[in-house]
Amino acid sequence: MEYTIVLSDELLKAYYDFKNAKHVDPQIITNLLKYYSRHLTNIAQLKRIAIEVDNSVSKKLLRKGYINQTLEELCEQTKYKLILNTERNDYPYININADKIERNFTATYNKNESRDKTIKHIKALCRNAKYIFIYDKHMNDKVIQKISHILPQKKLNIIYKAKQLSQVQISSLKKECKDWKIQQDSKNTYHDYHDRYLLIDNNIEIILTSGFDYLFDENKDFTYIVRTRF
Repeated sequence: MEYTIVLSDELLKAYYDFKNAKHVDPQIITNLLKYYSRHLTNIAQLKRIAIEVDNSVSKKLLRKGYINQTLEELCEQTKYKLILNTERNDYPYININADKIERNFTATYNKNESRDKTIKHIKALCRNAKYIFIYDKHMNDKVIQKISHILPQKKLNIIYKAKQLSQVQISSLKKECKDWKIQQDSKNTYHDYHDRYLLIDNNIEIILTSGFDYLFDENKDFTYIVRTRF
């Protein structure tokens, strides 16, 4: 199994305290677990934080030459080449409390691969929504019809970008559910963006890299990302 990331001294100590049921700041552990995957350490780091590990672990580190490298040097030996910490945001560091790099739910589909699971996931995310913002520069009647099958048949505010829906298309959507209120965006959200977006209750953001077309059409590769926007 590959080592994927490196932990700062503070986070490695918190990791072992948590693992050994010792007191640790719950917020640090919560944020750490958002990013955590199999970490790489060395003898020097373990000594710095006064952690004793099984003899077999020490022997393995010694055998592989993980003895006194800096965190940056260790980082170069990992898959993702990142160091988790609580202070720095400059590469290769990720601040687990607030950083531009995130870990999100995502899936990539190849050509001719069913997107059924993703369609069901997006439907579930939309199910209890009050507001849904749809952004796609390349809307067409077929896509609109497909999107209407994802949205819940209940009272819902559907917001769209100016010029992305024609009056005919708006009327078509309204026929799908009388409880839908369809209105144009007034906040200049996603100004001139390239990707396509579905924003649910101004909180959950779904990014569709190939657009809504290929959520339903398997003739092209497709990736979607689900993240918390705010």
